[in-house]
Amino acid sequence: MNQHSIHFHTPPERDHLCVQGRLYDLPAGGDPEAALWAIVKNPALLNEREAELAAVAYQADRRTWRLVRDFGTTPLYYAPQPGGFVWSLSYRGILDLLGRPEPDEGTLFDYLCTHYRHIFRGPARTFHRNVFQVPAGCWVDIGLDGTVTTHQWLDLSPDPEAARLGPQEATGRFMDILRENVRLRALGAARPAFTVSSGLDSSTVASLASEHLGDIDVFSVGYRGVGVEEYDETAGVAELTRGRNWRWTHLLLERPDLIEDTRALISLTGSPVVTVTWLAYYLMARQLSGFTEIFTGIGGDESLAGEFVHFFYFFADLKQAGEQTRLEREVEAWSRLHDHPVFKKNWGVLEKFWARNIDFSTGEMRVDPEVYRANWRFFNPDRLEVYGPPQPPMPRPFPGYLSNKLYQELIYETTPPTLWGLFMANQALGLTGVSPFLSPRLFRLALGLPGWVKYDNGLTKALMRRGLGGVLPESLRLNHVKTGFNAPIHQWFKESQVAGPTLELLRDGPLAKRGWLKPGAAETIFREHESGQANHMMLLWPLLNASLFLE
Repeated sequence: MNQHSIHFHTPPERDHLCVQGRLYDLPAGGDPEAALWAIVKNPALLNEREAELAAVAYQADRRTWRLVRDFGTTPLYYAPQPGGFVWSLSYRGILDLLGRPEPDEGTLFDYLCTHYRHIFRGPARTFHRNVFQVPAGCWVDIGLDGTVTTHQWLDLSPDPEAARLGPQEATGRFMDILRENVRLRALGAARPAFTVSSGLDSSTVASLASEHLGDIDVFSVGYRGVGVEEYDETAGVAELTRGRNWRWTHLLLERPDLIEDTRALISLTGSPVVTVTWLAYYLMARQLSGFTEIFTGIGGDESLAGEFVHFFYFFADLKQAGEQTRLEREVEAWSRLHDHPVFKKNWGVLEKFWARNIDFSTGEMRVDPEVYRANWRFFNPDRLEVYGPPQPPMPRPFPGYLSNKLYQELIYETTPPTLWGLFMANQALGLTGVSPFLSPRLFRLALGLPGWVKYDNGLTKALMRRGLGGVLPESLRLNHVKTGFNAPIHQWFKESQVAGPTLELLRDGPLAKRGWLKPGAAETIFREHESGQANHMMLLWPLLNASLFLE
């Protein structure tokens, strides 16, 4: 399949099909083209298939172009044009075909002023006007008259049977699906690499793949410099690889030339680097010469409730169900295991969160104003009036608060920008990301399970931990510390080599010329960050990226 193409409304004489990616569970002796055409004609078949693919097809009988995207791992972009449309698998590619489309200021507003999780509150939006992505789990029909309609094939409706499963049964069902997902993808890979840390998701994917591939190549990342100790996960990775004939490479990254390396990646991809995680990932992945696929644990947090914010919604479910004894026990364990000098864990914090975000009388879930509006004080009110409302969607298709939160993150919040960053970095390097957790069958089960099977005395992902005995070392299986693939960006923004040029760029660059920031806002942000009054790393990074992007 070509990376990009342009089509005008002169219809082809016959059916036409282009596919990128693969259908993993094709029956032996089956006809691949027939199976793919069946999916194009009825994309809902992807609810029961394991596939990582994007398809562009012309159906002569319907005189319609159809663009189909998988659960999220394969990007597909399009842009309606007079007399036709442009499509591409590469964001940089579609921008090149279109010339220099204008930035989409609504997307930039959410990136700058709220939180990266709200970039794709509209799942089809991108960083440029009139350039769209096919949302994950959807297909788009484009008629010869230029009509564009979007449909969702993804079915994550609650499974009544899942709600009745006990902890052991739920674990067995979940692990069976995950093992099969990993097996199919591992055996279908040409030359895979595996990113690992001391966390559960990436370690599990690598360990399950090793059951079929034997020796595998695993890569971890660390950083040189002052104040980076909390990002050192080498002890956990050493424990993971001990006794296995894995080829482990630990890459120690120097502090990058933050502005120039970020500018270079923006130039390669045509997009801001949504979080510093993806700059760090790119700096690592460009050293993986000769590999074709990189396996990740993306989707593990959303399926298994692995983020700290998910505790609040689990506790809300216990409160709503009247499970007071279990609630008190879990809150005590949460406070004991996860307390932090800055981000405290106690009943007072929990009740304040509930007051901001949940209405127990109606079941309503709100966007957290402490996240959504945290940085508004630095931006001009006229910009906020234009781009501030409405707030992001908070759909509630499931009976429980936790499952609804996970669904919101999967469709609107954390998964889309995470995958965007992965796409941008990988496509700049000619790599393919593989994410075995991103499976409709696995998520339909996981979202239908009650929260009490996903937690155990303050431990997240209890559902999977139960199934990993003998797969992971006990120190990793029961590890409650969450670091993830992060970078010490808060420290880098305190260093003069980064702070000085960034401040100058914010004060005199394109954001200032467009009147987005209040006068003196850049100086205030850096002063508060350097003094420790506030940690503005989650604001400074998008400010830097938006400035370089708008250049």
